[in-house]
Parts: sequence; C-alpha cells; structure tokens
Amino acid sequence: MQGKQGKQVSEGIKKNQSLRKALQILEGMTHTGAPSRLQDLARELRMPQSTLLRFLNTFIDFGYVGQDPETCCYYLTLKLVELGARAGKSYPFVHSLSKYIKQAAAAFNESSSLCVERDMQMVYIATEEGPGRMLQTLHRIGHIAPMHATGVGKLHLLNYSDRQLEDLEKKRGLPKFTEHTIVSLEALRKELAQVRDQGYAYDNEECEEGVRCIAAPILNYQGQVAAAISISAPVTRMGGSRCGEVIDYLKDLGLRASRELGYSAG
Repeated sequence: MQGKQGKQVSEGIKKNQSLRKALQILEGMTHTGAPSRLQDLARELRMPQSTLLRFLNTFIDFGYVGQDPETCCYYLTLKLVELGARAGKSYPFVHSLSKYIKQAAAAFNESSSLCVERDMQMVYIATEEGPGRMLQTLHRIGHIAPMHATGVGKLHLLNYSDRQLEDLEKKRGLPKFTEHTIVSLEALRKELAQVRDQGYAYDNEECEEGVRCIAAPILNYQGQVAAAISISAPVTRMGGSRCGEVIDYLKDLGLRASRELGYSAG
C-alpha cells in the first residue's frame, strides 16, 4: 500500500513536458534578436520543425507570436511585455512601495526605479519617469540588469558571502559595459565595503555611458537588503551638490520603506 501511495505522489509531482517546451521556445525566441524562419528556430532550439510549428501556431492563436506574411519569419509580440508589466504589479513589494518611487521621481524630476534580485541578476519591478522628462535608458519593468554594474545590484550584493561573490563571477561573469565598469572581484569587494559603510550605492556610468544612478537599500525585518530604490539621470544633471541631495533623500526614503517591511533600526 505504501509503495502505491509513493508512486501516486511521485506521479503527482511530474512536470508537464509540453509546458516546459513551450517556455523553452518563448525564452529561446527572446535571444534570437530578430524574426526567424522556422528552420532557423528549430536548429537554434534543437527541436523538430513539426513539433515547433505546432507550438508556434498555438502562440499565434493566443497573440504571443506573429508571422511576417512576406518572409514567413516568426517573432514575439508585445503581448509578453504587457504580461510582464501585469506580473510586475503583483510582485509583493509593488503595491506598498510604489508610492516611494513616485515621490522620488517627483522630488527630483528624474527617473526612479524599484528593483529586486532574481537568480543573481537585478529585475526592475516598478519604474516612474520624472514629470516632463523621459530618460532614454533601459530602465523598464521586467528589465534584467547586472549586479556588479548597477547601484541597486551592489546593494543586493551586500547579502552575499565571499563564496557567493565567487559563484556570481563563475555564473554571470563580470562583463565590461563601459570604461567605468568594475570587472574584477578584488575591485568589487572594495566597492562593496565602501557601499556598506556609506549606506548607499552608485552606478557611475558603469552600466550605461552618460547615465549616473544613486540607489538606497530597502531592508526587511532581518536587516537584509530586500529591494533597492534608485534615481537615474544624465551625468550632466546628476553631479555636485545635487548628488548629495539625492543621497540624503533616498536614504530617508529607503528607511521609511524598510519600516513597512518590518525593519527596526537599533
């Protein structure tokens, strides 16, 4: 009897292979960079064309994939962006903390973001543009950013042990995006020690040329970095005394947000 029950439990937790293939196709198409022919997609995904075609036709029915009638190439539609935006709004922190990024954007008339870590990368779960301004950066809901080259990422790295930092280098690397990017563990450790001491972090044109970002941590009840709030602006607008104003404002904002997550200083 026990063996039968064990078998039933085992069967109950089996994963859906069709769903796995469907997700692999969607994720694979995000890496192609351009509309692709069926045979090219099949080769890239290592999947029989007949199998892939069935999935693609279903995606087309639901509006997630389109096909160019002239080239017959397949491409992802913006419905996935819409889906990601709706999912971002359901993230645990968004409803309670979104008011803070709106306040930050309005206070300095610059772009503000709320970010969390996922799988050794940063995910933007809420963004707000400054009234009357539109900073053309990659900051958008669902955007994935590197940890070592962003202020929000450096703050989350304060949760990491030395071993975890080494794992980050092995899994994600420390790729160079600009001339200012930190590309060695030694330099990153030195930077994180400074971040820990000062209570905020910079992205000083490390991820994107011409853009400076200042970020402050949002701590949970255990005092760990649960999220980070940032303000980004062109370096021409983010320098000198204004940086100091942004730092003081974000640190205070981050503390208020931390209290909503149960953090209690001292």
